[in-house]
Amino acid sequence: MARLSQITVTGFSTFFIDVAMGILTILFNRQIMKYLGTNALSVYGIIVNVSTFVQCCAYSVGQAAQPIISVNFGAHQPQRIQEVLKYALMSVTFFSLLWTALSLFTPMLFVCIFMTPTPEIMKIAPWIIRCYGLSFLLLPFNIFSTYYFQAILKPRSAFIVSVSRGLVISGVLIFILPLINPNALWLAMVLTEIIVAIYAGVSMIKYTRHLSTR
Repeated sequence: MARLSQITVTGFSTFFIDVAMGILTILFNRQIMKYLGTNALSVYGIIVNVSTFVQCCAYSVGQAAQPIISVNFGAHQPQRIQEVLKYALMSVTFFSLLWTALSLFTPMLFVCIFMTPTPEIMKIAPWIIRCYGLSFLLLPFNIFSTYYFQAILKPRSAFIVSVSRGLVISGVLIFILPLINPNALWLAMVLTEIIVAIYAGVSMIKYTRHLSTR
């Protein structure tokens, strides 16, 4: 039963990443319409698509590294795990910097790809995309961390990261921030990724150090 529980928790943490995208989209849609209007909702539609690309980049790193880490975890080869982890973190860092830079320096590129913008959209889109795009700096790391924790049999940490960023922390901030300032809604995922990254980073360091003592 203990093993079944571990497998269930491990599988759910990955499954919930995709489910969370739908839940967050619904929450954002409702709050945007309540506080910011249809033009802002149109811009959010662009952000959702871009965010999907960013997450897919993180999936690619996690899915490539996870089986290698798992095999070496079972073989008690911590040095190999640390080597794979190093290259995986370099990869997620590259994707983080790439997508964040595109969001900050060429926000209208995304707008023009997905729509023919009206003057109203052109006025509000750059600031919104730049603001939300800051979350891309940590998003790939947080998603990769769930794969890493699963590979080294730490399903509880993978579950905490997945549920916290996918619903708990993000959901609370989506409802609270607009009460302070409607435009603060765009910072919800930025703050979520920061909080989750702190937990994921500390846990990753602790578990990786512990590998050498197994």
